Amino acid sequence: MLDFSKLITPTEHGEVLVLPTPSECVAAVQANARALCGAKTSLLESTLRDWRRRTREAVVGSDDRPIIVTGHQPAFIHPGVWTKHIVSMRLADALGGIALNLVVDNDAPQGTTLAVPVVEGSRVELRNVRYADLRAGLAYEQLARRTPEEIARFERAVREIMGERYETSQMPLFVQALSTADEMCDGTDQSVTARRAVEASFDVSVDDRRVSRLWWTPLLLDILGHAERFARSYNAALAWYRMEFRVRDGQRPIPDLTSRSAEWELPVWAYRSGETRRRLFAVRVGNSVRLLADREEIGVFPLNDLATLDRLISPLRGPTEWRLRPRALTLTIWARLFLADLFIHGIGGAKYDRISDAIIADYFGLEAPEMACVSATLLLGLPQTSTTPETIRGLRRSLRDLEWNPQRSLPPDAGLTTPSRFRAWLIEQRERAVRRTTDLRELNPHDRSARRATYLEIRELNRRLGSARSDELVNRRAKLQQALDDLQQNRVAQGREYFFGLYGRAALEELLAALPGTREFRVY
Repeated sequence: MLDFSKLITPTEHGEVLVLPTPSECVAAVQANARALCGAKTSLLESTLRDWRRRTREAVVGSDDRPIIVTGHQPAFIHPGVWTKHIVSMRLADALGGIALNLVVDNDAPQGTTLAVPVVEGSRVELRNVRYADLRAGLAYEQLARRTPEEIARFERAVREIMGERYETSQMPLFVQALSTADEMCDGTDQSVTARRAVEASFDVSVDDRRVSRLWWTPLLLDILGHAERFARSYNAALAWYRMEFRVRDGQRPIPDLTSRSAEWELPVWAYRSGETRRRLFAVRVGNSVRLLADREEIGVFPLNDLATLDRLISPLRGPTEWRLRPRALTLTIWARLFLADLFIHGIGGAKYDRISDAIIADYFGLEAPEMACVSATLLLGLPQTSTTPETIRGLRRSLRDLEWNPQRSLPPDAGLTTPSRFRAWLIEQRERAVRRTTDLRELNPHDRSARRATYLEIRELNRRLGSARSDELVNRRAKLQQALDDLQQNRVAQGREYFFGLYGRAALEELLAALPGTREFRVY
């Protein structure tokens, strides 16, 4: 039902993307629920249908209402990501269901700074404000709580950069909520609390569930017990995706799972508190499984003991300090099969989750549930110049013509003076060299030495001819550099991935109005 050819990032301010249509989203919820509630696929001596029921009870309580799921890292989300919360809430409200947001705190951020554009006169630049310190490779769930001093320092830096725009943005509310979050919150809970405070001011609310605290043990146990088969399905799906979309890099969009003798890598992270994430390998040993974090052994666990593995993946200390967390595709496979009636992706996630579709079909023998995609673009209204990529192309053509065809722009001869005669002689020599290049290309293309010598001769003649226009050459280079600087300013001004808390209320209300309302999702 999802038309992947239409998954194009919105470019204009206020433009939204909601696929499929609201009525088709409702139909997808109903179709997914029917199919998955009847799924008799064998899983851990039971069925997918039974494990799905138990998972939904564990995550949201004994509730059979529709569950609309989306998810993202606990980062500074941009308006396009925020639209997933809005649409999932409105769809859930229309169906009397629950909007659930998976807080992907098992991901490791590339950085923990807030990108803030600064306007100085007519110029726009980008500055990064440090929000937290998290060692590279550590997951969000290991983010420490921000102290009052750290929050105050962050607030001062953002306020200084934004100037008068600060008070009209959502940052005062965000910072206040950071400061007043429950003292028991860690760094991730603290940032989620602050995001929810901003959302609440717009009557937007989703139920947040941290991935590190989710009950995904049934899927984990199943793939551990069939590690080789799952890894082969996973790699086959990646091979299909690369062939289908002509991806030549074997590491893209993600690497294959590897094997070492009887040890099979699975799309699961393993790590201990304060340590970076490692790849998980599994070896079947009778009715148990031996787990390794890269080369380090975690332990041997009985596959028929659900409680043992449940304690292992718990954020609380169990029989081991190791934590097992799903990687991206594993998480969406779990969410789509065991939890959601409809999963709502952003554009990138929807495109890549076609890999999950193939894994679900091959490993579980099921047709993958329908999914949806939501995104939007909202600009901050920053100053822009009139420079465009076409401007740059025109200036480069002009500069290249002056450098490689200087004879075209020479001033008219002022009579038979010595300089003009010498210039005419240089032009004649250049024309002969150009003809010689053509002859070499046609008659002796393998004589690279002669072609190289002729190329160097033309370049030297160009330099000598261009010396008469050296001032113009400097001027055109300066114009090109200025245009490149202007284009970079436009890229900053036109950025669509700024934190939604940096926007004014009117802009965010405009986005809310552009998205389908609850009534558009209702079934009459």
